[in-house]
Amino acid sequence: MLTGKADTDADEAIEEQAETWLLRMRSGSATRADADAFQHWCARDPRHARAVDELRRVWDTLGTATSTLDDSAWAMGRAWGSRAERSRRVRPGRRAFVAGGGAVAAAWLAFAPPLQLWPSLTDLTGDFRTGRGQQQQLAVADGVVVHLNTQSRIDVLRGGHGAEQGIDLLAGEAEIVTGMASGAQAHATGSPFVVVAASGRVRARMARFNIRRTGSQVCVTCVDGQVRVEHPSQRLSLSAGQQVIYDGRGVRPVSRVNPADVTAWRRGLLVFNDVPLAEVVNEINRYRAGKLILRNPQLGESRVHAQFSIRRLDDAILTIRDLYGAHVTELPGNIVLLS
Repeated sequence: MLTGKADTDADEAIEEQAETWLLRMRSGSATRADADAFQHWCARDPRHARAVDELRRVWDTLGTATSTLDDSAWAMGRAWGSRAERSRRVRPGRRAFVAGGGAVAAAWLAFAPPLQLWPSLTDLTGDFRTGRGQQQQLAVADGVVVHLNTQSRIDVLRGGHGAEQGIDLLAGEAEIVTGMASGAQAHATGSPFVVVAASGRVRARMARFNIRRTGSQVCVTCVDGQVRVEHPSQRLSLSAGQQVIYDGRGVRPVSRVNPADVTAWRRGLLVFNDVPLAEVVNEINRYRAGKLILRNPQLGESRVHAQFSIRRLDDAILTIRDLYGAHVTELPGNIVLLS
């Protein structure tokens, strides 16, 4: 009987679940009900207990911040062990290590939260910011309205007399409307509004455009009017329906897009046309609490033609299950495995 691949997949799923449980138990927000559920999960299958043991030993050996798993939570999860086994886990040197490593652990978790389950310290910087699933409208200058999408951060550019008005997009996505309100005449004849994003900047007097920054990559879409994109390697103009992507290495060729699809988030929708499922999962994770984890690379290559309501993204999980045959495993913390 050929069970090798099935056994391997099962072992990997158990390892994923063990990691999720350990992260939950050491998060500081675990409840008694969580502890009871953790104990039940560990006792249900010997492989579960072994996976927890092995994972904790790896973390201890690596000496990373995650090795500071709270001893009390661990004891609740391993309540089935004997008193002798529990006593061996509490060694004189370990408590000193945990005490000394607590500050390191806190700093590590603050800058690199596991699975991005909570915001890092860098996510909390910026003059204005939005959390996961949040959107915000801002009037940052006369005649200029900025709509911030989920998980976005901006700084407002401040300078002396005569300095440019604008923002610095630190992360995320925004739709900017300039020259369309009370300051239309001023923006039509005066200095353009500028958006700094990574290695480039966008200027516009009377326009509506969408700009998205992911790390060092920036995507600019002109919805209405005309915008000027300036990059160290190239300068170009975009008109309605045109899009360009740039990063630190250069600028890609201008392409034609449907602006309504790009700005669908303003209408509470996510629209995907011939997009790999892996990218769909990444996009859903920007809005949905918890985490979708795609564990099947072949499944991730499936092309998606669909639109989902941002308010009902759990329906998207059911669609992925029904249309693409994904196996769905729900875990604590709103974590879902797709395999």
